Amino acid sequence: MNIATFEELLIAAAVQPEQQRLLLTFAVAEPEPDTTPGVRARTTLVPVMCVDKQVAELDTFANLAEEAKRMGQNWDVLLVTTLSGTASQLPDNEQTEAALRKMIKAIRHGQMERLLAFDRGGDLLQYA
Repeated sequence: MNIATFEELLIAAAVQPEQQRLLLTFAVAEPEPDTTPGVRARTTLVPVMCVDKQVAELDTFANLAEEAKRMGQNWDVLLVTTLSGTASQLPDNEQTEAALRKMIKAIRHGQMERLLAFDRGGDLLQYA
């Protein structure tokens, strides 16, 4: 299934044979220091808040963005991955926390190949 929007991700996660927990990290885009004059500045994504959600806890990107807005933290990009459980059980809190820490570490090191990135409108971003 091609995923182009956040809602399509929710549908894909919901139809998996194993229960899925979504790991969500909101990040701000900051320009990298020491860029060469005349060259377009590269940006680094800096995690500012994260949360895990069961697929059933989410319905639309707009509602998730509104929930994030109430937290009072600015963000530019939402990075998402899934954590699979079993057909009858979601991953436990310890597994989830470990996966979130691993995700944040990957973002800080620019290793985002296994993450989906969405803009503030819920549209999928392509990595350059």
